[in-house]
Amino acid sequence: MKLLNVSYIKKGRMIGFFDKFPHSKVLFSRVKKYYFVSTVYWDERDQVVTRADLEKMELLLNNYFGTEAYYKNRKAMSD
Repeated sequence: MKLLNVSYIKKGRMIGFFDKFPHSKVLFSRVKKYYFVSTVYWDERDQVVTRADLEKMELLLNNYFGTEAYYKNRKAMSD
């Protein structure tokens, strides 16, 4: 999966577009120093989004913004 485009919207949130889901938009919100998926505006022309897909999207976006280290060190990863 590849990150195609990112658009800034209000209050530190981002919309991401991915090649695996070309018709769906993914809303990211910022928590502390990294981004996570808050909503997927899924289009039925795309395949179903799995939890593994969501994690890959988060990793790609955080890598794009240089916050990958914060994302990987978050509390959820240590559980």
